[in-house]
Amino acid sequence: MKVRLKKRTAIELGTGLVSLVLAVLILLVMANVHRWDGAITRGDARFAAAPPDVSQNSGLPAPPPARWKVPTGFTADVAERLLGLRDDMAFRRALSLYRAVNPNPNEQLQYNEDPELPAKRIRAQQALTAVAKNDPDPRIRSRATNMLGILARTGPTPVDPNEQRNQILTTIGLFKSAIKLDPDNADAKLNLELVLQDPQTEQFVSGGPGGNPDAGKQGGTGSGGQGY
Repeated sequence: MKVRLKKRTAIELGTGLVSLVLAVLILLVMANVHRWDGAITRGDARFAAAPPDVSQNSGLPAPPPARWKVPTGFTADVAERLLGLRDDMAFRRALSLYRAVNPNPNEQLQYNEDPELPAKRIRAQQALTAVAKNDPDPRIRSRATNMLGILARTGPTPVDPNEQRNQILTTIGLFKSAIKLDPDNADAKLNLELVLQDPQTEQFVSGGPGGNPDAGKQGGTGSGGQGY
């Protein structure tokens, strides 16, 4: 009889301990849900308010990119999964890496001044490629693909004419893919139109071997966006 009571007491204590641990975990996860909400809101505000990079004109080093300071730890990961934030945060991190590259037509000058730029570009391309492949929202995949096109377009111009042509074709393909994913992506449409109207494109694509002489007539026809 005493053995049964001891066994029953042990079971009750074990059950109570497990319930207590679960209750604590639930409370911690709920707390992290609120922390995630605040972190994303503050991070979005910081990113939107970040000033444009004027380092090329001022001679000053570029400011660090705005980043999202998110909760960490086991319960934070659980809360992230419960809220379905994995894809959202992957896009935000890719966006931050993209901004760190600061792609613009003066990219060659940036390469001369920033020895870390090649590594930054690789990190941004890897993050954006993952978003373009894995995000469930085609509009987000379109935005990521458009940014990949901008990175391809603003990279150093190859010396070899065939490599120049491949670079342009890659850029055109990425912008077209972005438009296919989201026909309302005005930025991608404008970027495609700008590339197709570029004299370099006419030289290496339209007028080159196997080029399409009508490529310039196939630019974006949607509402105006913000080109690269």
